Amino acid sequence: MHYIRLLRPAKFDASDRRKPIISLLITITTDLGDSFLYPDAPVDLVVSADGPTGESVALLRPDQSPRWAAGMRVLDIKIPVKPQLKKDDITCVIKIHPAAQSLPLGALKSTDVLPWHSTTGSSPSQGLIMPAVVEMMKGVCSPVSLRTLQLNTGPQLEDQLVLDLEEDIGESIARHIWDAGVVTACFLADTCRSDKSARDVLPIRKDGFGIIELGSGVGILGLTLAHIVERAAAVQGQTLSEATILLTDLAEAEERARSNISRAETAISRISAGSCKVTLQYEDLDWDEGRHGRFGPLASARPWDLVVLSDCTYNVDSLPALVGTLSALHAANSRHTDVEKDAKTSVILATKPRHSSEQALFGLLEADKWRYTVIKSIPLPKLGEEDEVVDIYLLEKGGETT
Repeated sequence: MHYIRLLRPAKFDASDRRKPIISLLITITTDLGDSFLYPDAPVDLVVSADGPTGESVALLRPDQSPRWAAGMRVLDIKIPVKPQLKKDDITCVIKIHPAAQSLPLGALKSTDVLPWHSTTGSSPSQGLIMPAVVEMMKGVCSPVSLRTLQLNTGPQLEDQLVLDLEEDIGESIARHIWDAGVVTACFLADTCRSDKSARDVLPIRKDGFGIIELGSGVGILGLTLAHIVERAAAVQGQTLSEATILLTDLAEAEERARSNISRAETAISRISAGSCKVTLQYEDLDWDEGRHGRFGPLASARPWDLVVLSDCTYNVDSLPALVGTLSALHAANSRHTDVEKDAKTSVILATKPRHSSEQALFGLLEADKWRYTVIKSIPLPKLGEEDEVVDIYLLEKGGETT
C-alpha cells in the first residue's frame, strides 16, 4: 500500500490578489517512506476543499486534476481559490484522493482493503493508495493530517463505521499508521459480520472486556476495537456492560494518541446503543520496563482479556523486550484475584514481514512457552511493485488442559 503524505502544512497564498491559491506539497510513499510510488501508468488525484456548509472554496476544473507519475518524489499542488475570499474566509477540509478508488472522498473503505470483497482486476486488487485529509481554519492549516477508515461491520448503512486518526504532517514515519495496522483494523471490523468469525477472532464470554494495545502509535487497533467491540459481542449473543481499551507506547506517542482517543470518544457516543460503557485510556509503557513487570497504574489495574499490537516486529533489537513484556503481562494477569490460576492470555499480533531476521520473534516466543498460530494471511497488492502480505497471529500462553 502507498500513502499520500503532506510534507508541510497547506499554505494559503494571496500574493496575487486576483488569483489566490492553497498550496499543497505532497509525496506518495510506502508506510516506512522507504520508496516512492512508481506506477506503471500515471495516477490521477482528486482534490476537494469544502467549507463548513459543503460549499467549495476552490475553483478546480476537471482538467486541472493533479497527476502522480513514475519517477516523481514530490508533487506541488496549487488549488485556485475563489478570488473574493480572504485568508480569514478559508475554513475548509481539504481531501486528496486517488481518482480510481472508491468514494467517499478522503476515506479508505475496509471492503477495498480485504481481497475477498474485491473482484479480480478491480482497482483495489491492483494496489491501494491511502487518501489524506487536512483541515484549515481561517487560512491556517492544522499541524496534523487525518486518515479516515470506513469500517464495514455488516450489510446495512448503520454497519458502516468511520474511524478518524490524526497523523503528524511531515516526512517522519513516527506517529503514522502503517500497513499491518490498516489491514488488521479492516479485518477485525469484518469479523463482526458473523457469529463464527467473531467467536474465532474476538471471543467475548462475559459482560466486561479489557483490551491493551502495545506500541499503539496513533492507536489504530485499540480505537478500531473501541468502535466494534459492542457489535462483536452482540453478534455472539453476548451483552457487554463495559469495555476498557488502554493504549500504551513511549512518551512521544502520547499527544497524538490522546487526540485520537478524544476523536473516538465523540464518534462512539454517536453510534453506541447505550448499553455498553466504553472507556478509552492512554499510558506510557516502555518495553524495557515492561519486561521486568514494571507497569503503570492503568496497565496494572485489571487483567486484560486481549493484548493487541501491529507493526512492532520490524526492529529486531526490540524483540526480546517485547516478548518479555508479553510474558510479564501474562504473569500480571495470573495474579489478579478474579482470574483463574494459569488462565490463558491471548494476543493478536499483526505484522507485514519486511526481512528474514524478524523470524527471531518466534524462537523467543517458543522459549517463553507462547503458542502461536496464523489467524489470517492477507495479500496486500502494491502499485508498481511486488505484492506483499500481512500476517495476523494469535499468541496464547497458559490455560492448557492436561
